[in-house]
Amino acid sequence: MVQRIQTIYLALAAIALALLFAFPLAQFYAPIDGIGTYVFSITGLKNMVPGGGDPIKPFLFLPMTIVAAGICILAVYTIFQYKKRTLQIKLTSIGMLVIIVLVMGIFFLYIPMIEKKISIIPDYRKAFGIYLPLVALVFMVLANRAIKRDDRLVRSSDRLR
Repeated sequence: MVQRIQTIYLALAAIALALLFAFPLAQFYAPIDGIGTYVFSITGLKNMVPGGGDPIKPFLFLPMTIVAAGICILAVYTIFQYKKRTLQIKLTSIGMLVIIVLVMGIFFLYIPMIEKKISIIPDYRKAFGIYLPLVALVFMVLANRAIKRDDRLVRSSDRLR
């Protein structure tokens, strides 16, 4: 049934991952040197100074964009697999693992690469997007727990027959 609580959790996870494309992950300010202001989003690094070039090629951010879109699609696909609870459990587990890989990639690969390239430390105060993968991870964990609870309930009712 689509009207279960895990459907809401998976929909909220998909919404959080979709919002990841609208909000920046981090911002880089360099007011002293006059280098510029950069906004790091899931789709790439953008120089906010008019006429300034991008220091890092946009295709380097393509894997991160594809992974985020893939997780969002996986969450929506998992919603419609409500008749196959074991498959739903596997898909949410895979989704949780890939979200963890995405977060690690952002913090341990992309942000250090950007810091090294433009020599500016990131500012997360106005970057709401950095929290969205973690929110999606929490909703995926809650969905996984709810699916497992439903699976145990159905298995216990089958034993009573």
